[in-house]
Amino acid sequence: SIAAPPRAYLYPRIAPDGAGVALWTADQEGDIWRWDFARTTLIRLTFAGAALHPAWTPDGRRLIFSSEREGARNLFWQAADGTGAVERLTESPNQQNAVAVSPDGTRLIFTETVPKTGADVMQVELDGTHRVTPLVQTPFNEQNGIISPDGRWLAYEANDSGRFEVYVRPFPDVNSGHWQVSTGGGTRPLWARNGQELFYVSQAG
Repeated sequence: SIAAPPRAYLYPRIAPDGAGVALWTADQEGDIWRWDFARTTLIRLTFAGAALHPAWTPDGRRLIFSSEREGARNLFWQAADGTGAVERLTESPNQQNAVAVSPDGTRLIFTETVPKTGADVMQVELDGTHRVTPLVQTPFNEQNGIISPDGRWLAYEANDSGRFEVYVRPFPDVNSGHWQVSTGGGTRPLWARNGQELFYVSQAG
């Protein structure tokens, strides 16, 4: 445990330099904070509207998050130290939850809930175009996609078997393969930094 003030903290994401962790706080304001491991301090990063599902860019300079500050829950980013303007990345009537940035920093993987297909694994390019394209989109629910450290694999969870299991596909050619990783239920996969292991939450929690 860490000596942070008692409150509900969710969606922890360790900073690329390992010096801190971004957290969403379930309080009245619902903003993202950074816990600094060395200084044992909590620093507020987002203001003016609830923000959740933080995701770091690989260089640690920017933080991407989901927010309903301008209508539907869409994607935004800002400087990771909380300074400067907040920029909107997407405009959609659907709910979008940020998950993780690709290791090369060129795209954000996120979950979008669409009326016809439910939750889908999507990507938005982090260049001037901010082009959005689907990665895994079926009548079932697919979510929490994350790319391996070497950029070659996409892990995610899907419920096409009747319950959520963790799957892996090649990346970026996601249709060239499809392998199930978990066997007794699994959600929220995360890659080890060496790319040789996947961590996930079992059905038992």
